[in-house]
Amino acid sequence: MKTTNVVFATIAFSTIATAASAQTVASNWYVTPTVSTVINSPHREDRVGTAGGVALGKVLTDNWNIELGGQYSMFGAHDNQADIGIDSLYFFQRNPLFSPFATLGLGYVYEGSLPTHRNGSYERLMLRGGLGFTTNITKNIDFRMDTRYQWHGAKSNASDLGDWFISAGVNFYF
Repeated sequence: MKTTNVVFATIAFSTIATAASAQTVASNWYVTPTVSTVINSPHREDRVGTAGGVALGKVLTDNWNIELGGQYSMFGAHDNQADIGIDSLYFFQRNPLFSPFATLGLGYVYEGSLPTHRNGSYERLMLRGGLGFTTNITKNIDFRMDTRYQWHGAKSNASDLGDWFISAGVNFYF
């Protein structure tokens, strides 16, 4: 009876150790500052804008990360935007040299002149998705680049807005 327990314990321990060693990504937290060039919706006054943001992320598995982030975008004198959202990132592969991912997120956007409501500003639900990659710079720092399409509805009879964000940033793991 004791031999059987030892055999089962050894098999269980070996299985757990093998599964733990198979995980190539540490489940670390990270912070990501980003800068973006924005190709604006045709319904905006200016066709190109800029944005800056920061996200707090967590590596969940070899394939999945989750992030909570905010961003401020400057689209011109009368058209700025602030947003906050949660994004999931699906990594097709984790490789220190090149880790491609797809992302999908949901959030809240405030559109218009900040901090007061002027010039037809509005607040709406936001949906965004895109593709990107990371590449390792050091043990705890990754360079990151992605392109996302961000869409949100408009108030009253105005057209819905969709903008392309081309972003570069750095993941700092802690």
